[in-house]
Amino acid sequence: MSPRVSQESKISQENGSSQNTSPQLPIESLPVPVQDEFPLVSQLTQGLEDCDWEQLQNKYSDSMEEHSRVEENLRIETAKLLEVFMAWSQTTVLQDENRALKRFKTQMQHVQHSEVSMENKRKHYMEVVKAFQSALALLNEQLKI
Repeated sequence: MSPRVSQESKISQENGSSQNTSPQLPIESLPVPVQDEFPLVSQLTQGLEDCDWEQLQNKYSDSMEEHSRVEENLRIETAKLLEVFMAWSQTTVLQDENRALKRFKTQMQHVQHSEVSMENKRKHYMEVVKAFQSALALLNEQLKI
C-alpha cells in the first residue's frame, strides 16, 4: 500500500468523514509496490511527497538567472576581447601597409637612381664616341696632307 493512500484513509477514518477531495480508488485496484523488487526506486521516491516544489522551482529559476548573468558577462568579456583583437589586427595591417609603402618608395628611388645613372653613362659614352670620331677625323685630315 502506498504511503499517500494509507495516510488519506487514516485521515478520513479519524475525521469520520466520507468526503474526500480526490476520488479514492479501491485499495485492491492500486498496484502495491514490493519494497524488495525495486529498492532503488523506493529510496529515490521516498521523499517526493515531502518536497517543496515551489522552493525547488525558485532555486531552479535563481540558478538559471545566475547562469544567464554569467553567460552575459562572458559575452561582454568576449566582445571586449574581440575589440582588442580587431584593434591589434588593424594595427598589424596598417604596419604592414606602411612597410609595403616604404619598400615601394625605396624600390622607386632605386629604379629612378638607376635610370639617371644609366642616362648619365649613355651621355658619357656618347661624348666618348664623339671624341673618338673627332680624333679619327683629325687623324684622317692629317694623313691626307
